[in-house]
Amino acid sequence: MAVLQKMKTMRKGLVPLLIVLGSIALFAILKMTKPAQPPVQVQQKVWPVTAMTVQSETLAPVISLFGTVESNALVTAAAPVAGVVASLPVKEGQAFQKGDPLVALAQADIELPYQIAKADVADTEAELRIQGLLYEANRKRLDKEKRVLKIKQDDVKRNGQLIKKDLVSKSTLDTSKEAMVRQEYTVVGAQLAVEENKAKVAQLEARLEKAKANLEQAEINRERGNVIAPYDGRIAKVSVAEGDRVAANAAMVSFYGLDSLELRAKIPGFELNKVYDAIEEGVTLEAELKLNGHAYTLPLKRLAGEATPSGLDAFFEVPATAKTARPGDLWQVNLYGQPVPNVMAVPYSALYGADRVYIVVDGQLKSVTIQNVGEVMVDGQVWAMIRGDFPDSAQIAITHLPNAINGLKVSVVE
Repeated sequence: MAVLQKMKTMRKGLVPLLIVLGSIALFAILKMTKPAQPPVQVQQKVWPVTAMTVQSETLAPVISLFGTVESNALVTAAAPVAGVVASLPVKEGQAFQKGDPLVALAQADIELPYQIAKADVADTEAELRIQGLLYEANRKRLDKEKRVLKIKQDDVKRNGQLIKKDLVSKSTLDTSKEAMVRQEYTVVGAQLAVEENKAKVAQLEARLEKAKANLEQAEINRERGNVIAPYDGRIAKVSVAEGDRVAANAAMVSFYGLDSLELRAKIPGFELNKVYDAIEEGVTLEAELKLNGHAYTLPLKRLAGEATPSGLDAFFEVPATAKTARPGDLWQVNLYGQPVPNVMAVPYSALYGADRVYIVVDGQLKSVTIQNVGEVMVDGQVWAMIRGDFPDSAQIAITHLPNAINGLKVSVVE
């Protein structure tokens, strides 16, 4: 009985063992009969890029500038005299034509000073004529008094000779001497009157010149009190209103001529040598402006007289066709320089750093060192203008890859 019990116990422990051994045998059979896997091959990624064929040509470099529109003939009409604004037919920003009235002071305010100045001239001229008559009369009197003095002097001389011969008394000689001395005083008085007349005439002549100058100024003020447009232009600012009483020299309106507008833009210092060389060679430099869907050409008129560390101001002519131009407008223009031969234009996406691009050779990238000689405008976009030693018909990759290196596999796509 004990033996049977022991065999029964051993049978129960043997079953799990057989199951484990069977599982191991089955796993070994399955592993040995498993089909062989092909080796894994790692393939390098091919990067799609766009490219352009190298083509050397002659291109005009462009400098992008920002500038402000200014007027070189901004005029401020000031009140010539104190008065009331009688007429103001214009408004700020309004365009006008030559001969249009702009502003006028009350007629009485500008006419009265003119009439006063005119009367002052007439009064001074009358006084001058009177002094002229007095001068002539005193001059004639002086001549006569001098002749009388000569007679008195001769009488004294004659009596002096007669007294030596005892033909006249000493009292007669003394009387003649006294008469001579009195006549000398009379001559001095007459001469003083003549000199006084001369001084008064000179004084009146100076006063007359001053009165005439005042009259001329009053006449100018009379004209300035009624401001008429001297040319076609636009009102920049209105500082008064009809009915205002203004002081002399107070600003009334400011205006400018439509042909006086120019663009002031600063050319960077590192670009100045190109501009100087072009001007020295007689090249006419022009800037291109695109405004409100229109393209305008702005010729370079002149350069500023003083430079700064950041560059030099240049002045460009604003064409009359740019009718929306106003002083203070901020414009971006492209200044075209002297054409440069044997260069090519590429988008900035093709550049790596300042002196390197990649060309596509047999499906791989290859770096080429280049010289960046400026910028050029292509279809409204600014591209880099470069020069380098490229193989014939080389293709430059213009897709910018952050991981670009020599040997990187690429595929050129259209």
